[in-house]
Amino acid sequence: MLKDIYKSAMSKVKVGENFYEKAQALGDLPVNRIGRKKIIRLVPALLILIVAAFTAISIVWNNWGIKNGVGNNSAENSSGMFEYTESKDMSEASYISVVYLNGYAYEPSSWLENSIFLDNDYISEKGKKLGEVILDLKGKVYKGTPPDFSSTYDVGTEIYALKNVKIESAILVHLWDVYTPFYRSRKHVSTTEEEIGLTVQDIFGMLSDNPEVVSVELRDEENGAWMNTFEDADLNSMINKELPSLSLLNYGQLDSVPYASGFRVPVNLFFADGRALHLQIYPTSGMAYTFGGFIPISENLTDAFQTLTREGSPWPRLSDFLPFGKKEVQYLYLKNHTNGDEILCEDPAWSRGPLFQLLHYYRADKADAEGRLVMTAQMGKSESDNVPINFYEKEDGQILTEIEGVYYKPVHGRFMFESLELYLHNYTDLGS
Repeated sequence: MLKDIYKSAMSKVKVGENFYEKAQALGDLPVNRIGRKKIIRLVPALLILIVAAFTAISIVWNNWGIKNGVGNNSAENSSGMFEYTESKDMSEASYISVVYLNGYAYEPSSWLENSIFLDNDYISEKGKKLGEVILDLKGKVYKGTPPDFSSTYDVGTEIYALKNVKIESAILVHLWDVYTPFYRSRKHVSTTEEEIGLTVQDIFGMLSDNPEVVSVELRDEENGAWMNTFEDADLNSMINKELPSLSLLNYGQLDSVPYASGFRVPVNLFFADGRALHLQIYPTSGMAYTFGGFIPISENLTDAFQTLTREGSPWPRLSDFLPFGKKEVQYLYLKNHTNGDEILCEDPAWSRGPLFQLLHYYRADKADAEGRLVMTAQMGKSESDNVPINFYEKEDGQILTEIEGVYYKPVHGRFMFESLELYLHNYTDLGS
């Protein structure tokens, strides 16, 4: 089924002015699950790339559905009357993954994740129950601030606190069979001209009990993956001195489009208690985007962030160790050694992309051989011209990847067997 969706979607892709907004909207639609090991997603590799590459466009989400300003249903909230109506136009309706509490949006973030094709279950971090979704916003055009416990998930979806984490920072949402963290990501405003009314210090205080930046994490703008962590005292000092006093500007308050050049530096700022805030820096305009708004940053701080991209990552990706590129793969044989499932892919072009995306996500270093063999991917130009890639599971669950006799381990993040299983079921005919 997923294979047919992929082919249909790719045959109709035509990049227009609103393509990326609509693609992200589709990707965030909740979907039914058929067990933890067979989670069906709408082309995650493509969606992660789109979300990572065009996050700046997310400023429009605050204003989806409010431009018509006509509703036939209403509810009172702290900001006045909230009104909504059903919409037949996807570009005007809300489909993003979101929960609203106290006038703020809570959303999942691929920028803060450290794995791919893996649903981390945070059930052990579940705190007290905060409530349940009372209003499903999917497909609705609305104006005003959505009431507490409104969401684009089904009515009745359970919302919990996270242990030892302030509600102002993050919450836990029970989605189907897993508990997923949603991070406070922006204050809801009704128009792009309305003042957000927050300083960076306000945001720091929401997210962390110890709001001092102690490290900066560089992320890959292509797929949101971790690249490097910097604990530079001078950079931290510059951030802590300059950013807190800055006020967030709404898009309508800007004189020009800050991301017009397309060049950006995606980073996570980490506080002393381990909480994090994601920033997109646009060096050509001297602006940064965070928490639903823009901040002007100094030339010195802009240069400092650009330096991080020049340093990049000293560790190659797992895919860099392959002796061929993705488009060269015309032969792909896969075997799950844990249950004997095996398949010779009739359409390698369908299955090779997500596998390369998986290997492209993790930065890797050499490792000693250990663990049990759990999966083999034999791929190459033909049946007579290919190499086996073996995946071994260590006792701690981490996957080692063996390519041409050399073993590699992830430098950062969790590469687990479940990611491989989900790949097999979602991107090969094994899942049909």
